[in-house]
Amino acid sequence: MTSLSYYSVCLSILLLPISISAEQPNLEADLQKLRIPQPWLAKVKTSYDYRNKPWKEGRQEIRRLLGLNKPATFREAIKLTWLYLQKKDIGDGHEYPMYMYMGGERAWAVKTSQQFIASKPYPDNAPIHAHRSLASLYIYYGLKDKAVATIDEAMKGLPKPPWRTMREADLNDSYGDIYAAFGDYEKAKFHYQRSAQLYPTAKPKYGRHLLKRRAQKVLNKLDLLTARSLGTAKLRDGVYNERALGYTGDINLTVIVKAGKIANIRVKHKEKIDQNACDLVPRQITALQKLKVDAITGATVTQDAIQAGTFRALKKAGLK
Repeated sequence: MTSLSYYSVCLSILLLPISISAEQPNLEADLQKLRIPQPWLAKVKTSYDYRNKPWKEGRQEIRRLLGLNKPATFREAIKLTWLYLQKKDIGDGHEYPMYMYMGGERAWAVKTSQQFIASKPYPDNAPIHAHRSLASLYIYYGLKDKAVATIDEAMKGLPKPPWRTMREADLNDSYGDIYAAFGDYEKAKFHYQRSAQLYPTAKPKYGRHLLKRRAQKVLNKLDLLTARSLGTAKLRDGVYNERALGYTGDINLTVIVKAGKIANIRVKHKEKIDQNACDLVPRQITALQKLKVDAITGATVTQDAIQAGTFRALKKAGLK
């Protein structure tokens, strides 16, 4: 397991977009109702041979199931994660809360994220991936102070070089998401700018070729802070193409504008776990004529890429 390639990528598909639920869920109430394991788990069947296949193979099956974007396969993925946990073959355990989150079990994910962080003594090597994931869950539950405190805690446990600068950039990105979600756009802007400044200066052992694009993704969030509605925009009719960095690779977008409005958004991609975002997000943007649409849990990288790519395409059409 590498500290960049797997932790960063898997975490990035979890982090929620910068919005909070219209009908605010209550974490305390959800935790009170939570049972681990959940009672429904006993009824979930799986034919996967988890007894004889190691975790390194099992987690690929879990991610495949999550990628099918169906409630039944989400539950089977959670079942397999639980079975490997009982088998005591689940790596360092960071994927346990991750897959609860991706499967839609947010309270379960909060509880196990808290436990995972508490189990990792540091001061100079905090499990930053877990802190960022937990902070994004607190955003969902409308708990700004808890979200900020979680990233504050991670900041105190930054790793030593050569990873320190990149992780500091990651955490500033998370601060930006928190403040943007709660409408504090000045603070969001400050942290997004700081993150974008840090990424190009980082010197990790590997993955340097991606840092410029990571910085650009943060800058795209800065642009989207001002893109509240397309209702009053004057767009030029035409076909506009853009490319954005998704989870698996590039997402190619074709945005069609007719009569000054978005008529269609076509997406070509190779995303493996997109939670159907490549279909749902373009349809929502087109139907609502706005870039900020409902969050899709477990598909933030894909969703952010589609929104940012659409925004850049619309700038070509005259959006200001």
